[in-house]
Amino acid sequence: MAIKKNGAKEYTLNSIDCYSNKSDVRKFILSQYINEDCGVKLRYYVETLANGKRIYLERPTFLNKGCDFQIFVEDLIIFKNGNDKCPSHKDLINDLILKKSILNKKQFSNLISAVEKIYNVKPYCEAEIIIKALPCVTGWSYETILKLVRWFFIEQDITYWAQTGRYMLMNEINKL
Repeated sequence: MAIKKNGAKEYTLNSIDCYSNKSDVRKFILSQYINEDCGVKLRYYVETLANGKRIYLERPTFLNKGCDFQIFVEDLIIFKNGNDKCPSHKDLINDLILKKSILNKKQFSNLISAVEKIYNVKPYCEAEIIIKALPCVTGWSYETILKLVRWFFIEQDITYWAQTGRYMLMNEINKL
Protein backbone atom coordinates (compact mmCIF):
# COMPACT_ATOMS: atom_id res chain seq x y z
CA MET A 1 0.00 0.00 0.00
CA ALA A 2 1.37 3.40 -0.95
CA ILE A 3 -0.64 5.66 1.33
CA LYS A 4 1.91 7.69 3.25
CA LYS A 5 2.06 7.30 6.96
CA ASN A 6 1.60 10.90 8.07
CA GLY A 7 -0.66 10.49 11.07
CA ALA A 8 -3.70 11.74 9.19
CA LYS A 9 -7.04 11.34 10.88
CA GLU A 10 -9.06 9.11 8.55
CA TYR A 11 -12.70 9.30 7.53
CA THR A 12 -14.81 7.48 4.96
CA LEU A 13 -17.37 9.67 3.22
CA ASN A 14 -20.71 8.37 2.05
CA SER A 15 -21.28 8.21 -1.69
CA ILE A 16 -22.03 11.51 -3.35
CA ASP A 17 -24.22 9.82 -5.98
CA CYS A 18 -27.32 11.03 -4.13
CA TYR A 19 -26.53 14.66 -5.03
CA SER A 20 -27.76 15.97 -8.36
CA ASN A 21 -26.13 19.39 -8.55
CA LYS A 22 -22.72 20.83 -7.85
CA SER A 23 -23.99 23.18 -5.16
CA ASP A 24 -25.30 20.29 -3.06
CA VAL A 25 -22.06 18.36 -3.53
CA ARG A 26 -20.06 21.40 -2.48
CA LYS A 27 -22.27 21.89 0.60
CA PHE A 28 -21.83 18.23 1.55
CA ILE A 29 -18.03 18.38 1.26
CA LEU A 30 -17.77 21.68 3.10
CA SER A 31 -20.10 20.43 5.84
CA GLN A 32 -17.56 17.68 6.57
CA TYR A 33 -14.95 20.32 7.31
CA ILE A 34 -17.06 21.87 10.09
CA ASN A 35 -16.31 18.98 12.46
CA GLU A 36 -12.57 18.91 11.80
CA ASP A 37 -10.06 19.59 14.53
CA CYS A 38 -7.73 22.47 13.76
CA GLY A 39 -4.12 21.67 12.95
CA VAL A 40 -4.81 18.04 12.10
CA LYS A 41 -3.92 16.29 8.84
CA LEU A 42 -7.05 14.66 7.41
CA ARG A 43 -7.67 11.90 4.92
CA TYR A 44 -11.11 11.27 3.44
CA TYR A 45 -11.72 8.00 1.55
CA VAL A 46 -14.29 8.94 -1.09
CA GLU A 47 -14.39 6.12 -3.67
CA THR A 48 -13.50 2.45 -3.82
CA LEU A 49 -12.61 1.04 -7.22
CA ALA A 50 -13.53 -2.46 -8.38
CA ASN A 51 -9.93 -3.56 -7.79
CA GLY A 52 -10.18 -2.51 -4.13
CA LYS A 53 -7.99 0.58 -4.52
CA ARG A 54 -9.37 3.79 -3.09
CA ILE A 55 -9.56 7.41 -4.11
CA TYR A 56 -8.86 9.64 -1.16
CA LEU A 57 -8.55 13.31 -0.36
CA GLU A 58 -6.02 14.89 1.95
CA ARG A 59 -6.22 18.27 3.55
CA PRO A 60 -5.04 20.76 4.42
CA THR A 61 -2.83 21.02 1.37
CA PHE A 62 0.64 22.45 1.33
CA LEU A 63 -0.03 24.97 -1.46
CA ASN A 64 -3.49 26.33 -0.80
CA LYS A 65 -5.24 27.15 2.42
CA GLY A 66 -8.85 26.94 3.41
CA CYS A 67 -11.11 24.49 1.65
CA ASP A 68 -8.76 22.96 -0.90
CA PHE A 69 -7.72 19.31 -0.91
CA GLN A 70 -5.39 16.98 -2.78
CA ILE A 71 -6.76 13.94 -4.62
CA PHE A 72 -4.93 10.61 -4.57
CA VAL A 73 -5.62 7.19 -6.07
CA GLU A 74 -3.95 4.29 -4.30
CA ASP A 75 -1.05 2.92 -6.37
CA LEU A 76 -1.98 4.84 -9.53
CA ILE A 77 1.08 7.11 -9.61
CA ILE A 78 3.88 6.47 -7.13
CA PHE A 79 6.75 8.67 -5.95
CA LYS A 80 10.22 7.06 -5.80
CA ASN A 81 9.79 6.78 -2.03
CA GLY A 82 6.77 4.52 -2.56
CA ASN A 83 4.09 7.02 -1.54
CA ASP A 84 1.10 7.85 -3.69
CA LYS A 85 1.46 10.91 -5.91
CA CYS A 86 -1.51 13.07 -6.84
CA PRO A 87 -2.62 12.56 -10.42
CA SER A 88 -2.81 15.86 -12.26
CA HIS A 89 -5.25 17.18 -14.83
CA LYS A 90 -2.43 16.73 -17.35
CA ASP A 91 -2.09 13.06 -16.35
CA LEU A 92 -5.82 12.64 -17.00
CA ILE A 93 -5.64 14.43 -20.34
CA ASN A 94 -2.64 12.30 -21.36
CA ASP A 95 -4.54 9.11 -20.53
CA LEU A 96 -7.51 10.32 -22.55
CA ILE A 97 -5.16 11.09 -25.48
CA LEU A 98 -3.85 7.52 -25.19
CA LYS A 99 -7.42 6.20 -25.25
CA LYS A 100 -8.22 8.37 -28.28
CA SER A 101 -5.27 6.84 -30.15
CA ILE A 102 -6.54 3.30 -29.45
CA LEU A 103 -10.33 3.54 -29.53
CA ASN A 104 -12.32 4.18 -32.66
CA LYS A 105 -14.16 7.49 -32.99
CA LYS A 106 -17.50 6.13 -31.70
CA GLN A 107 -15.88 4.41 -28.72
CA PHE A 108 -13.93 7.54 -27.75
CA SER A 109 -17.08 9.61 -28.16
CA ASN A 110 -18.82 7.23 -25.72
CA LEU A 111 -16.01 7.70 -23.21
CA ILE A 112 -16.34 11.48 -23.45
CA SER A 113 -20.13 11.14 -23.10
CA ALA A 114 -19.55 9.23 -19.86
CA VAL A 115 -17.24 12.02 -18.65
CA GLU A 116 -19.99 14.51 -19.53
CA LYS A 117 -22.43 12.57 -17.33
CA ILE A 118 -20.01 13.02 -14.43
CA TYR A 119 -19.55 16.69 -15.37
CA ASN A 120 -23.33 17.10 -15.19
CA VAL A 121 -23.38 15.58 -11.67
CA LYS A 122 -25.09 12.37 -12.70
CA PRO A 123 -24.57 9.23 -10.58
CA TYR A 124 -21.59 7.09 -11.52
CA CYS A 125 -23.90 4.23 -12.61
CA GLU A 126 -25.30 6.42 -15.43
CA ALA A 127 -21.80 7.03 -16.77
CA GLU A 128 -20.78 3.42 -16.24
CA ILE A 129 -23.55 2.17 -18.54
CA ILE A 130 -21.97 4.12 -21.40
CA ILE A 131 -18.47 2.68 -20.93
CA LYS A 132 -19.48 -0.93 -20.13
CA ALA A 133 -19.09 -2.07 -23.75
CA LEU A 134 -15.78 -0.29 -24.39
CA PRO A 135 -12.83 -2.61 -24.97
CA CYS A 136 -10.14 -2.90 -22.32
CA VAL A 137 -7.14 -0.82 -23.38
CA THR A 138 -3.87 0.28 -21.81
CA GLY A 139 -3.70 3.13 -19.34
CA TRP A 140 -6.10 3.84 -16.52
CA SER A 141 -9.34 1.91 -16.22
CA TYR A 142 -12.48 3.69 -17.35
CA GLU A 143 -13.76 3.47 -13.78
CA THR A 144 -10.63 5.25 -12.52
CA ILE A 145 -11.03 7.98 -15.12
CA LEU A 146 -14.68 8.62 -14.28
CA LYS A 147 -14.34 8.51 -10.51
CA LEU A 148 -11.15 10.59 -10.54
CA VAL A 149 -12.56 13.22 -12.90
CA ARG A 150 -15.57 13.50 -10.60
CA TRP A 151 -13.26 14.60 -7.77
CA PHE A 152 -11.27 16.87 -10.07
CA PHE A 153 -14.55 18.61 -10.94
CA ILE A 154 -15.55 18.87 -7.28
CA GLU A 155 -12.14 20.26 -6.32
CA GLN A 156 -12.45 22.87 -9.06
CA ASP A 157 -15.97 23.80 -7.91
CA ILE A 158 -14.65 24.44 -4.41
CA THR A 159 -11.44 26.20 -5.44
CA TYR A 160 -13.11 28.39 -8.08
CA TRP A 161 -16.42 28.75 -6.26
CA ALA A 162 -17.56 32.01 -7.82
CA GLN A 163 -15.95 31.39 -11.19
CA THR A 164 -16.06 28.70 -13.82
CA GLY A 165 -15.11 25.72 -11.60
CA ARG A 166 -15.49 22.41 -13.37
CA TYR A 167 -15.89 24.05 -16.77
CA MET A 168 -12.15 24.74 -17.04
CA LEU A 169 -11.22 21.05 -17.00
CA MET A 170 -14.17 19.96 -19.14
CA ASN A 171 -13.20 22.56 -21.71
CA GLU A 172 -9.74 20.96 -21.97
CA ILE A 173 -11.29 17.50 -22.31
CA ASN A 174 -13.62 18.73 -25.06
CA LYS A 175 -10.62 19.97 -27.05
CA LEU A 176 -9.56 16.36 -27.54
